[in-house]
Amino acid sequence: MSLVRGSLPRLLTLLMLGSMAVQAQDISYIYFDNIQYLANASNIVEISWPVLKAAFASPNKTDTARFEGRDWTKPYPGTALAGFSASLRIADDLPFPSEVTTENVLTNVAALTFGVPESLMSHSLPKAMDPSWYICQHFFVSTLPDPTKAVDHNCSFLPEVCQADLVKRLVDTWGSLYNDTGAMCGANALNAIPLSCREAVGVLTADVLAWDHLDLENIVAAKALTVDEVQQHSWMIGTGFHDPHNQTSYYDAYNRTYITVNVFGHGPQVSGASKPIAKLACLRPAWTAIPASSISTTSPASTSFTTTPGTIATSLSSTTTITTPTAPGSSTTSMKSTASATSDSTSSASPTSTVHCLGGTIANGISGNLLGLCSYGCDFDHCLLGGCICTSSATVAVAAPTQVTGQHGCPAKNLDPNANDYKYYVDLCEYVCSRGYCPDGACRYC
Repeated sequence: MSLVRGSLPRLLTLLMLGSMAVQAQDISYIYFDNIQYLANASNIVEISWPVLKAAFASPNKTDTARFEGRDWTKPYPGTALAGFSASLRIADDLPFPSEVTTENVLTNVAALTFGVPESLMSHSLPKAMDPSWYICQHFFVSTLPDPTKAVDHNCSFLPEVCQADLVKRLVDTWGSLYNDTGAMCGANALNAIPLSCREAVGVLTADVLAWDHLDLENIVAAKALTVDEVQQHSWMIGTGFHDPHNQTSYYDAYNRTYITVNVFGHGPQVSGASKPIAKLACLRPAWTAIPASSISTTSPASTSFTTTPGTIATSLSSTTTITTPTAPGSSTTSMKSTASATSDSTSSASPTSTVHCLGGTIANGISGNLLGLCSYGCDFDHCLLGGCICTSSATVAVAAPTQVTGQHGCPAKNLDPNANDYKYYVDLCEYVCSRGYCPDGACRYC
């Protein structure tokens, strides 16, 4: 999706930049949390721009990656140009406006911003882009890489085959979706990361930022795309709801790894051109251990929020209406159910058995292919002991989607029944598939 005009399902950009003329001056949009289908409309929530602006004046954590791009002031393919940058800033403990929730809950917000070399700027704005160019930036957010190890800004911590596949997939398919999406990008928002990357970072889905010379003619969009400052329309993501000074929420915010694939390509009017150039840039702030004595794992017992597009009302109470994706890139389905008891095969969140899991990830040493299953199960207090680990909890469980009568799930046929983690697939595939979420490559209906 071009920021102002296009149709690629890059939902947050559509909200933030596609309606700048009518958007309230004091409202920004962020992704509520790092869910598997990150760019789903139900994951978008409002937050106060003045609050964000003040917080990001002195962020709690930062990181910057620099990468080589192209001189897009000249006709495609231009020449190589150093000095492009991606920056990460994290601000802790930000409140939600009353339109979202009236509870005393906070979130930690991370912002990704991008900068271009000085040679492409004039009077604090980007110079005119040659009409032959088209830029696509693909984002993935992972909690799997070891947070105690440094993340190389060139993404060399990723397996070489993963790095190659991230580039090849987006370059070789450039323009192939144009007739369907109106964008030249080789993959859409909500598309999954290549298989070769999943052991290292998990089963992630993308968000996409797509733009061309027309977008740079809009001053607000131009600044958001090329000026390395957090602005009202910057790309931002929170950590869900948490109590003030919740140390576990800080861990969640600080130990996400951001993978960006920046593709410098040509527009649809260019024929016979060379393939686009794609550059990786990865970010995560420096590791800081959380003092064991101060770790808090609980979240508010009862909280609700309302999002703007595809409105979702979520209440952490005994009866819940939720919206979940029926399939990657598809529309959403609303389900209503009552809370169910936790089975003996699941683990409740620490520190006591009186709290229930509201989110989680895979346990140490477990295949990254289980990440999506653990994430889904833990959201509804089905955090499988040994395979998954709870990262967020409350005194009341979120009601799980209603099971579909006669619908069952089994591990995918390509999985080895003798593998140590196969038993986790048996349990989790039955749990998720019976509720309408049955991801290819991990599970199948049976």
